[in-house]
Amino acid sequence: MKVTIPSILLGMLSLSTCAFAYLHYNELDARDSTNSLLVERNTIEVPFQHSLRSFLDGAADAYQRALTDEHKDKVSVTISFRLKGKRIDDKPDIKHTCPKNWNANTMRSELWPELNATTKCTLHMGADYNPAITSLQGIYSGITIILNCDPSK
Repeated sequence: MKVTIPSILLGMLSLSTCAFAYLHYNELDARDSTNSLLVERNTIEVPFQHSLRSFLDGAADAYQRALTDEHKDKVSVTISFRLKGKRIDDKPDIKHTCPKNWNANTMRSELWPELNATTKCTLHMGADYNPAITSLQGIYSGITIILNCDPSK
C-alpha cells in the first residue's frame, strides 16, 4: 500500500480539527453557548456577587440597562411641574415614559393641557436652577425633569 504526502497531510489536518473541537467543547463557555439558544429571550444576566447588596445593585443596573435598550427612542423620567419656579400643590410629580424628541412645549401640551398654548415653558434636568435643556435627547431613565412654565411670557 502506497501512502502519499497529500493523504498524510489530510489525515493530520482531520485529527487536529477533531482534537481542537473536542478541547473547545470541554470548555464551559463553549457548552454554555449551545445552551443559550434554549434560554428565554426576556431574561437579564446579572453577574455573581458575594453580598446580597452588591447583587441587588447589579440586578437593578442590569434591569435599567435592559429597559433602556428596549426603548431606545423613549426615556422614563419623573416630571415635576412648576409655575414660575414654584411647585404646584394640585399637580403632583409623575413618572412617565416620554419620547426623547419631546421639547418643553410638547411636554406641556401632552401632560399639562390646562395651560394656555402660548405659555412659555422650559425643561430643566434635576432642578429648575440648572440650565434649560432643549429636549430629552441624552437624558437617562430615572432622572427628574422640571417642567417650568411662565404664563406671563
